Amino acid sequence: MTDNWLESYIIAGKAVGAAKRVARAMVKPGVSLLDIANKCEEKILNEGCELSFPANISLNEIAAHYSPIIDDPSIVPDRGLLKIDLGAHYNGFIADSAITINIDKDDMLQKFVDAALNGLEAAIEIFKPGVKLYELGEVIANKILEFGLKPIRNLGGHELKQYELHAGPFIPNYKDMNHKQVLKSGDAYACEPFATSGDGWVTNGKNSYIYRIIKKAKKNMPYEELNYMNKIDNITKKLPFSPRLLEFHNVIPKNKIQKVIDIFLRKQILTHYPILIEQTGAPVAQEEHTIVIDVDGTPVVTTRE
Repeated sequence: MTDNWLESYIIAGKAVGAAKRVARAMVKPGVSLLDIANKCEEKILNEGCELSFPANISLNEIAAHYSPIIDDPSIVPDRGLLKIDLGAHYNGFIADSAITINIDKDDMLQKFVDAALNGLEAAIEIFKPGVKLYELGEVIANKILEFGLKPIRNLGGHELKQYELHAGPFIPNYKDMNHKQVLKSGDAYACEPFATSGDGWVTNGKNSYIYRIIKKAKKNMPYEELNYMNKIDNITKKLPFSPRLLEFHNVIPKNKIQKVIDIFLRKQILTHYPILIEQTGAPVAQEEHTIVIDVDGTPVVTTRE
């Protein structure tokens, strides 16, 4: 780890905080989801950072992993919970943060947002060296249950390392004693409670909109494919990406992007991330911050707006 690792985490966090402010200002009924994603990602780049994953803009029962496609026609509806999950990195040090916007400020839906936010703040309050990950899950669940809702049990927070978005240890959103790892100085985590009125379990949807390079093939590849693969690897650094990024960087001609992705999926060069849907179709709220523990044991929330 470099000497300026904490500073790099903070720079990435400020970029994500700025992008979240852009999202809050833009989200109104009828606004294009594609425009929101592009503007948020543009803000991250303008802040001197790179994307650690594409903007996730997930509505209602979709808990995660919807990122607008190229020429996406989708718009913000009149009502519902819209989750905006944004990621940046600076020198590979990642910030990952999410907000949920109650589009028409519906009183019933607001408790979902409040439950997730209270769960997150409860975890931040005890986030310090010596605390076990399942203890974070316990305080998250207790807060969400106070609102008459349930945490999503098969989603949770994750450790962050340089150029690694999901580095290993997992922060459960309930008291899961399997996660006994202890927080220590130098750790960085994304903590992300999800609150729902459903069963508290997500399943994979049929479609995927986010991809990541998992290996680089070297043999028996046509030159054109090899060139595309190397370009994708160079701009993503094996972090998750949207096909929109390939269009933005003009890596692959627009009319070939999906075809190349499909080829790379078949060759297991790429993996994909299906959308995640609450299995009963109930609405989901998400709130997330990145928290880094300094060498002196001080927790730093890098993604405040």
